[in-house]
Amino acid sequence: MYEWEPHIPRTSRIRVTQTSCCGEYEWCSEAGQFFVLRRTENGYEETGRGREALARVVWVALVSEHRHQRRKW
Repeated sequence: MYEWEPHIPRTSRIRVTQTSCCGEYEWCSEAGQFFVLRRTENGYEETGRGREALARVVWVALVSEHRHQRRKW
């Protein structure tokens, strides 16, 4: 459904402004771009990177469809 890629920081500072109910997803901005970040066993992955309006669509869909599951890590 969404293409998740390894998160490769583009600056030394990432701004997290929202977190889903259980912390599974984070709404982030970095270097003028927005994206959704999630933690995995191997680090962090991102999806929806781009302009705010387009990335917000991904964020809203993910948190709306999200069903809290217990993390394994």
